[in-house]
Amino acid sequence: MIRAVCHTADNAMALEFDAAPWFREAEPQCIFHLADQNWSSVWIADALETRPGYESLHQLVEYAATRLREESLEDPTWDALTCVVDASEAQEWLAENRPEIASRLVRHRPAS
Repeated sequence: MIRAVCHTADNAMALEFDAAPWFREAEPQCIFHLADQNWSSVWIADALETRPGYESLHQLVEYAATRLREESLEDPTWDALTCVVDASEAQEWLAENRPEIASRLVRHRPAS
C-alpha cells in the first residue's frame, strides 16, 4: 500500500486511499515528475477515480470539478484539489516492486 491523501481546497471533503495501482502502471517519467513535485499531484486521483473501489475518490474529484469550478475559473492558479502521496511508502514500494525506477529515482533526485 502507498498511502495518498486528497482534499478539496475548501476542505469540505478529504480522503485517504491506496495509490499503489497508479505506481504499478505509471511511466517512469511520471514518477520522477511526481517526486519533483514533492510527491503531490492530482494525476493520481484523476487516474484512479474511475476504478472499482475508488468510488469515494470519484465523488471527491467530481465535487472539486463541479462545486469548486467557479472559484477555479476566477483564478486559474487556484487548485480545487490537492493530492499528496506518502513519500517514504512510495519509495519503499518502488524499491520492492519496481527497483529499476527506485534506483533511477535516487540518481534523479535534484540537489537541495
